[in-house]
Amino acid sequence: MGRKFGHRNTVSENLSDYMIGLLGEPGIGKTSLMVEVCHKEFGDDGYILFNCGREQGINAINNAIYEDIEDWKKFEEVVKDIVKNKQTDYPDLKVVVIDTIDSLLDLSTEETIRRWNAENMGKKNFEPAKVLSACWGGFSGPLDYNLNLVLDKFWELKKVGVQVFIIGHVKTKEIVDPITGVTYSTITTDMSQRDFNAFKNKLHLVGIAYIDRTIETENTGRKNIITHKDVTVNKVKSENRRISFRDDQYVVDSKSRFPDIVPDIPLDADAFIKAVKDAIRAARKNDSTPAPTVTESTPAPKPEPVVEEKEEVPFDEDVPPMNEPEEVPEGEYPDGLVDIILSEYKTADDDKKSKVKAILKEHGTKVKDAPEDVLKELYDILCR
Repeated sequence: MGRKFGHRNTVSENLSDYMIGLLGEPGIGKTSLMVEVCHKEFGDDGYILFNCGREQGINAINNAIYEDIEDWKKFEEVVKDIVKNKQTDYPDLKVVVIDTIDSLLDLSTEETIRRWNAENMGKKNFEPAKVLSACWGGFSGPLDYNLNLVLDKFWELKKVGVQVFIIGHVKTKEIVDPITGVTYSTITTDMSQRDFNAFKNKLHLVGIAYIDRTIETENTGRKNIITHKDVTVNKVKSENRRISFRDDQYVVDSKSRFPDIVPDIPLDADAFIKAVKDAIRAARKNDSTPAPTVTESTPAPKPEPVVEEKEEVPFDEDVPPMNEPEEVPEGEYPDGLVDIILSEYKTADDDKKSKVKAILKEHGTKVKDAPEDVLKELYDILCR
């Protein structure tokens, strides 16, 4: 008798079955590349680019299929229409391109604040919120509400067979490693690291578009009148626009669920499509061997003993377990937050540990150096 649950996955060769992100500097060609990729793969009826907020990248791209998304109300209206009329009005639609995710989050932030104010208007002594942190309980509450507002719409589209591609901006950011305390530079999203991680965890592929410059030092033929040394200048000799899918040194905040993706390609639609499809084909090949069949004459192989690796805690301190922390009324916090957090982390589940690490990484700090508002946020995650 066959088992009731459990399926064998087959890696799809269709780009529209994967959530893909492309980040890069303004004007580098992100929108143009995504439109060209969609034209080649899905045709005019197979995609729509959502031109969100005040983004204007679509203005210079001839024949692009797009819709202006001025506010959250328009975003909801368009998504609702696609979901409701997918079979009749959008039968060939496969992908919605968000240009940009930064701008869409600005629109959802306005909506998050508006909903909080609408829900609480009329309550005694209620003061309308003007910023995100002033609504939905503060700390991580408004951030979670805002992210879920966007992700829920993405999942509504996914349920009717429409995938989401994401375009976003980048910046150079100094990161403090939460384990070693070492500071390093990375090219990453222009969003907060917390917001970016929430989307990055859902994406199958994140490419970072950047400019690879060759810079040479030239002698001007002059000498400094004080040091008497030659005066030199740095000049850009060449520039190439490229996309990074993988960076083993973590200088570029890219990502791929396909282990055989090429690390780096020219910023070109054909090169982009080939790189992704080659990686998908490699994944299909790697997964093609069927699992061994267990019969009465062929005993099942004994499982290898599992050696549980000791997890590295992202703190320097070695704190012994504490007694069960006392329950504290909502909105209040006990003394000794640092010691409580360090102790509770050791017995927390993986989900809570992941959230703690993400917050520490976002703020570039360790627990012992974290400001009070961050400590309270960590306490809420671990103890409430």
